[in-house]
Amino acid sequence: MSSVQEEKQGLLGIVDAIGRFPREAFSTWWDIIGMISIALTASKDIFKPSQRPIFWELFKDQLYETGVRAVYINGMIGMFIGALMMARLFAYFPKQVLSTQYAYLFVVVVVRELGPLISGIILIARSATAVTSKIGNLRVRREFQVLHGMGINPVFLYLVPVFFAFPISLCLMLIYFDFICILSAFAVIWYSDPDVSFLPFLSSILEQISLNEIGINAVKAILGGMLIGVISIHFGAKATDSFEDISEAISNSTTTQLMAFFLLNVVLSLLAYTQ
Repeated sequence: MSSVQEEKQGLLGIVDAIGRFPREAFSTWWDIIGMISIALTASKDIFKPSQRPIFWELFKDQLYETGVRAVYINGMIGMFIGALMMARLFAYFPKQVLSTQYAYLFVVVVVRELGPLISGIILIARSATAVTSKIGNLRVRREFQVLHGMGINPVFLYLVPVFFAFPISLCLMLIYFDFICILSAFAVIWYSDPDVSFLPFLSSILEQISLNEIGINAVKAILGGMLIGVISIHFGAKATDSFEDISEAISNSTTTQLMAFFLLNVVLSLLAYTQ
């Protein structure tokens, strides 16, 4: 009889383990949607004259830390990809098709896909983990309760600046990446073939960038930056008991951000570019 009960318990354990993941995933994404709603609601305080200077200072600091200071890492990776991949690819195209095949391939590989993906990964690794750690530390030290006691809304102080700064930062990072990738690719190409002129090289690429490309990249940056920012704060706020919760929050946050950002990019690319 005991063996039958053990088998039933084992079966129930397997069923519970299988069902736990979708339940937790649904609960997590429901909470994230709720945080987006909370951020949009709290954003109305930006228009209050007493709150606007506070938001503006916090927003500028977050934008500087997230978007401006990321120029060196975005630039370095863009330089490597331009010099090592796109410059070598140029050698396989004859000069008479430079304005079509190579420029089109550059836009497809760099502007459409690599730029948004790599910039998003850098945003997650460099800035989102820092936000998760910061929020986790505040939660563990019970500082949000102190702010509530003082009549200060922590959502306005910590969520709203990230909610607006991350999308703009990701837009800036895309621009850094694409521009430096073009410059580094041309530098290597010019070194091997000094007859190549920069302006025709640049114009051939710019001609291939349509308004549709710009619009899709803007949507990827806005939605992706918003998701990354909200997810980082969501998991940071779940660290409530000890500092060990913070490391777990960072791990869970990074995993969720990568999955969400990759899925968003794939879906938008399929919707926009699949004929």
